[in-house]
Amino acid sequence: MPLSKKQKVAIITPTYNERGNILGLIKKIKTILPSNGIYEVHIVVVDDHSPDGTGYLVKQYAKTRKNIHIIEGEKEGLGVAYKRGFHYAINALYADIVIQMDADFSHDPSHIPALLSTLEQGYDVALGSRYTDGGSVPKDWSFVRALNSAVANIVARYIARLRPIHDCTSGFKAIRATILDKLFISFIPVKGFSFQIRLLDEIIRAGALIKEVPINFQERESGKSKMSIADISEFLFHAFRIRLKRIYLGLRPNIKYIVMGLVFLIISFNVYLIRFNILTLRELFVSWFVVLSIAIAIQSLFTLISMMFAWDDPKRVEHNRSPDKFYTPIYSFTALVPALHEEAVIGDTIEAIANIQYPQTLKELIIVCRLDDIGTISAVRKKIQELNKDNIRLLIPDYMPKNKPDKLNFALKHAQHDVVCIFDAEDTPHEDIYHIINTVMIRDDADVVQSGVQLINFRSKWFSTLNVLEYFFWFKSVLHYFSLRNVMPLGGNTVFFKRNWLQKISGWDADCLTEDADIGITLSAKGAKIRIIYDEIHATQEETPESVKSFIKQRTRWNQGFIQIFKKGDWKNLPLFSQRFFVGYLLIWPEIQTFLFIYIIASIVMMFTVKLPILITLLSLLPLYILTMHLVVLNVGLYEFTKKYSFKYPRWMPFKIIITFLPFQILLGISAIRAVIRELRKKTSWEKTTHVNAHRTVQHASQTSTPT
Repeated sequence: MPLSKKQKVAIITPTYNERGNILGLIKKIKTILPSNGIYEVHIVVVDDHSPDGTGYLVKQYAKTRKNIHIIEGEKEGLGVAYKRGFHYAINALYADIVIQMDADFSHDPSHIPALLSTLEQGYDVALGSRYTDGGSVPKDWSFVRALNSAVANIVARYIARLRPIHDCTSGFKAIRATILDKLFISFIPVKGFSFQIRLLDEIIRAGALIKEVPINFQERESGKSKMSIADISEFLFHAFRIRLKRIYLGLRPNIKYIVMGLVFLIISFNVYLIRFNILTLRELFVSWFVVLSIAIAIQSLFTLISMMFAWDDPKRVEHNRSPDKFYTPIYSFTALVPALHEEAVIGDTIEAIANIQYPQTLKELIIVCRLDDIGTISAVRKKIQELNKDNIRLLIPDYMPKNKPDKLNFALKHAQHDVVCIFDAEDTPHEDIYHIINTVMIRDDADVVQSGVQLINFRSKWFSTLNVLEYFFWFKSVLHYFSLRNVMPLGGNTVFFKRNWLQKISGWDADCLTEDADIGITLSAKGAKIRIIYDEIHATQEETPESVKSFIKQRTRWNQGFIQIFKKGDWKNLPLFSQRFFVGYLLIWPEIQTFLFIYIIASIVMMFTVKLPILITLLSLLPLYILTMHLVVLNVGLYEFTKKYSFKYPRWMPFKIIITFLPFQILLGISAIRAVIRELRKKTSWEKTTHVNAHRTVQHASQTSTPT
């Protein structure tokens, strides 16, 4: 299958102290494979801040040459370097073919044409092989070096089961970008040399057509090998991990039958214990009650740990804080604001977004309203006329959008800039937010950035305090806990997407009631690089729902959306088990929380009505002990919140948290149950949350709008 004209080839070579080799390699590649004919050749050097100045040397050389790129980062290992390089080749260069090779001449560039020729024959991957017919290793290799290579290959072939490939540890490959697009490279949990077998495993499982091409492996021309004992240990670990993953994937289609069988065995065993008087019904009930108590206590402790994650060690989230210094503006921004019956707040929101400090030519604001929303349309037009800026537009679809994601998809078609960001109709974003996101996207090569959101009016309603604290702990700590585990549950606003990624996935799912969480899972599964950026100063400010009814409707919509996502099952396609576990946990958390609340009440009732041994009673109350710790953490969090946002801390607030905690849990429980009922009845209408500018009122009352 011949390649089409002008295929873009990106050759990725990681470097660390390769000053003596790198320019010679680049020149030889350019000689062997000039950018003419059917190939446009780009060389991507991924340097880990080499102390010998490799990166600087390439930068200077690239100034007068075309298609030579340098990506620099911290020294985290070969695997991390390749992940950066692949991401750049696919998402920045839009390469058709990606070649990976070493920078020390152990991979002879003269083999590259043979690799490309193999792809022309219709293969997806051409693997430079030392151990296939016609391949070779250096004759002067030491016995130890040859033994290491042979053993590593045997481990990969027979433990990781990467057969029938003969050279499983080869780092010299040509891969079609269409195959890399299917893989979850950014989530491969490898830093070192074992990246090669993990990548090969992903390629095989993606169904790629692979051919081994014989190569003559050479001894490096200069410098020293970077292999370490830690790399060997990591290699063995990942070989076994690949094997276990393959066993799991073999079992997964039958997992529900396995679970059903285990449940049947447990029930049968319990019936047997009662039937033959080994245990009485009461003793069996008590035993299961204790087991359940311990399980719920573990779950509650997990919640508490995630809430305290940033407090325990602030350095854990230091890399997620907003940058202090900003890069020169490069990215342009389109802000989308879907609005429905928001005449009370939309004018202030438009002004707040318009006041974001960024070059006017690099930003635009689009507000989307329904035809029948006369009040909001009037307020928007009035504010646009008042501000007199030609980069603010009102869009009115010629149909009736059914919900927020439907409006976002309509507006996306009209977006003109590099980055699309979402704000809600009542938002007050920080004036530096575009500078922050521009800096993060350049610095971290991020595709999506979630910034912080904070509810402000903590004294408006009896439930407002705990609602505010939910957001405070989520963005300050919990979100970072999940992000370090490659789980990125996006929020509904102050999220910034590179527009090409939104176009790649055709925007938002208009049938999902939590389109934000859904698109985060979709982008994660597609391999988008998602970053979390947060500090209190730069968080977008919002208000809590204005009534209990409005709060329940909002939470019902969220919970029902989570159920929809859970049922849709896209989260099961995430590459790592840990990702699937945590995403699944987040999606069913509202129902778990409802069960936990009911269980705690039952435990208290049983303590006074059922006579149990003291030890059993203490164990059954484990969740209640953790609940007490939870209340302490909430009170400390409230004190910190008031200090960060320059509010007065009322001394009676701890009592309010204690008194309102159980009623607040009842609201959450009602919302979760109502979501299940609505989903069963297939009611998917969008229940709107009313906004009244309560967060802006409290700002004026406290005479401050900027945290300290």
